Amino acid sequence: MTARSIRPALSSLMVHVGLLALLLAVVSIPAMTAYGVWAGLQEMKAAWTIPGPPCPIVATPSILVQARKPPTAFHYGDAEFTHQVGGASCVAVPEDGLLTRLNYHVCQFNGPAMVAVTVGGHKTIYEPGVGRTVTVTVRHGRPACVIGGWYKI
Repeated sequence: MTARSIRPALSSLMVHVGLLALLLAVVSIPAMTAYGVWAGLQEMKAAWTIPGPPCPIVATPSILVQARKPPTAFHYGDAEFTHQVGGASCVAVPEDGLLTRLNYHVCQFNGPAMVAVTVGGHKTIYEPGVGRTVTVTVRHGRPACVIGGWYKI
């Protein structure tokens, strides 16, 4: 083979390598974006999954947790939340699954004294006490409360 016959073959190889590199770059951008979204959702799930002991459930709030002003109520998702003192921070967390659009709701309260959650006409009253951060999760129409969380004002 002469140098002149090698040049067209080398030139063709370079064109193919360049096209392959361009194709890989074009494919990698959506793949990196999809991975970034997935990783962000996993991080959110981990941040809002709080371990802790369950909040005590009561039939009616005790006189010890009642304040001069009425409790604050708000709706989030399919639930109504009522808390006596402090603030709340809520988020919709995606359910497990690669392409699901379903989510559940999580709210953290910083020292609420009492949290009432009404879902589907059923009211559950939690009384964790004053000064404790609590996390309430409403998943599949059922509330659950644990003492713990990172939300502070």
